[in-house]
Amino acid sequence: MPDEFVNPYTFVQVPKGEPEEGWRAEPVGHDRLGQGCYSGLVEVELTARSPLLLRHVYAGDEGAFPRRELPGFEGRVPYLPGSSLAGAVRSLHETLAGGCLRVFDGDFRPGYRDQVQPRPAGWRLARVEEVDEDGRPSRMRLCPRPPVWVESQALHAALGGAQGLKTGVRVTLLGRGTEVLGRRQLEDAHLVRAGGDWVVLLTDARTRHETRKNPAGGPELRGRYFCATGELEDAVRTVEFAEGVWEGFLDAVDDTDDMRRFRQQPSAGDDEPCWVPVQHPKDNRLLGRRIAARRRLYGGQIVWVLPEAAGSTLTVNDIALAVVWRHAGGVAKARERVPPHVLACTDPALLCPSCRVFGSADTEGSSGRGRAEQQSYRGHVRFGDAVPREAYATRREWLPPMGAPKPGAGQFYLNRDQGAEGKTAAEKGARPLREWGSEGDRKGPRGLRGRKQYWLTGRPGDRPYFRASAADPKVFHSETGRPDSEMLSQGESVPAGAVFTARVSFENLDRAGLGGLLCALDPGLLLRPYDEDGKEEPVEYGWGVGGGRPLGFGTVTSKVTLVALHSAASRYLGEAPPSLGVSEAVAAFRRTVPRELKDIWKRQLTKVLRLDWAAPHQVWYPPAGPLADPEQPLDPQALGPSFTFWKETTGAWAEKEPFPYGQLPSSAAPSPVMRVVPQKEGDER
Repeated sequence: MPDEFVNPYTFVQVPKGEPEEGWRAEPVGHDRLGQGCYSGLVEVELTARSPLLLRHVYAGDEGAFPRRELPGFEGRVPYLPGSSLAGAVRSLHETLAGGCLRVFDGDFRPGYRDQVQPRPAGWRLARVEEVDEDGRPSRMRLCPRPPVWVESQALHAALGGAQGLKTGVRVTLLGRGTEVLGRRQLEDAHLVRAGGDWVVLLTDARTRHETRKNPAGGPELRGRYFCATGELEDAVRTVEFAEGVWEGFLDAVDDTDDMRRFRQQPSAGDDEPCWVPVQHPKDNRLLGRRIAARRRLYGGQIVWVLPEAAGSTLTVNDIALAVVWRHAGGVAKARERVPPHVLACTDPALLCPSCRVFGSADTEGSSGRGRAEQQSYRGHVRFGDAVPREAYATRREWLPPMGAPKPGAGQFYLNRDQGAEGKTAAEKGARPLREWGSEGDRKGPRGLRGRKQYWLTGRPGDRPYFRASAADPKVFHSETGRPDSEMLSQGESVPAGAVFTARVSFENLDRAGLGGLLCALDPGLLLRPYDEDGKEEPVEYGWGVGGGRPLGFGTVTSKVTLVALHSAASRYLGEAPPSLGVSEAVAAFRRTVPRELKDIWKRQLTKVLRLDWAAPHQVWYPPAGPLADPEQPLDPQALGPSFTFWKETTGAWAEKEPFPYGQLPSSAAPSPVMRVVPQKEGDER
């Protein structure tokens, strides 16, 4: 249906029950080829079912597919690095074997934007005087009186224009203005002087309305931008933070656009403040400059605080960078939202099934002697590069905006709550139900959905990205996205149908360990027995490698061949090689897996790893408009982001138009479709 879509990603749950004894066990080690263990070589033939996109593999042209000189080819040809294969195969093995969450930030807690409303009474401006080595304020000067909001044009007149207006600049106010909508507001340029004991705070102007009502009547006040100013006291106080306040500030900062841009420039440092232009939201004229949000503060920076001053000490009960700022999502962090037994292995003598095969590295341990130690275990598998069957031509791809994952979007990342579906927050001021720490967590922290997976496709031509870009490769740069957006990028791909061959060597794996490796290289070996009888065509299972998978890139199917197999006797004593076959190894792996995990294979993985189980023409992020059927033309404008969708599925309280809580269907559901909520004029991120 054109009014439905399928989100590009879904989740496969992690086993909830306590694992059986022996699930975490001591690995076999590397000193000898153990009894009942094997070494050998597997050849994997990979067929690209959709174009493959690899980026950021080597320094240089980040959009280029990696190339190297290979025997039998002239010049450098595209290939798949073994490191890329290793990461993808390990991730799939963790899902199949119920391994630990190896790549998981247990300390993550999202930040959310506050509702647009004045700060409660008691909030004041303060100037950071000193910070420690981590950027945490140690000394501050408080502005003890409520702030005065000064119109930017009045500040420009006193400071010589917009170039002179920036956060922390000093001014003198000769008056306190008038009371407007519950705050003191000053607009008379004659009452503002450069220099003095008042400090100015500039923040992002994009949250400002282009017009507002004139409280005195008459015409609308268009394009006004006011800066908060406060008069500093003489005392410089030592700062103490109330419990959890600084940690909550760091979590809130992490989800800001400033930090997203900062993370896209890994070479950039944060030792000095980054000054960002503040531009008018309507005509982009310069208003002044602000300090970009970072996971630290700087000397001279102006912030909002909820203070408690006593003598020479200033206790900060809350802190923010703007009057409309952000807050941390409750108290519980990510590690408290998953079963504790699936957290990453840390003891090399007790490893989960995946870590026993692929290895483990604990980077969080401490020796207790003032230095860090890694409690690591080397894996038993080595991946060679996947070489092409022929020198495939590549294509330059113009990619649409794709941001970092947003686990704070509870509609998708938190477990489904049938009791909350369609409900809204109970009262005014309550946090939307989609937020971590909202009323939805009243009975305890809602769990995270599980391991993230992208829908696979064998018909890339039906996917919205390829349909939209077929006639105009630059469509997402020229129409659906702002051409100056930092989230727009380019890449390079090899075509669907390309075939690559890789060799994977292993040593000291028992039958079950080898079977699990083979299933991760070809999941069809494990899942085909669940296929329903009577299908006209065989079901195809695959996995994903490389980038752009939300758009439809990176789907491969595979075929494994056990090229060589040795036991200790055949390897060292010249005896005949063991007769273990692929099917026997897979059966041994299946026997070691608990019933709960087999149920996850049947209910979820048979859908998630099946090519085109989700209708490919519907697979897109919440779109701005209906998605046409494959036979009909696709308007690229419909593929723009629907901020209205995220607004109207939050479960937020609203007096006139409450927004019900909408949730992503489970991967075990009969259908993965969701309702399209067209973008409404005026709705924005």
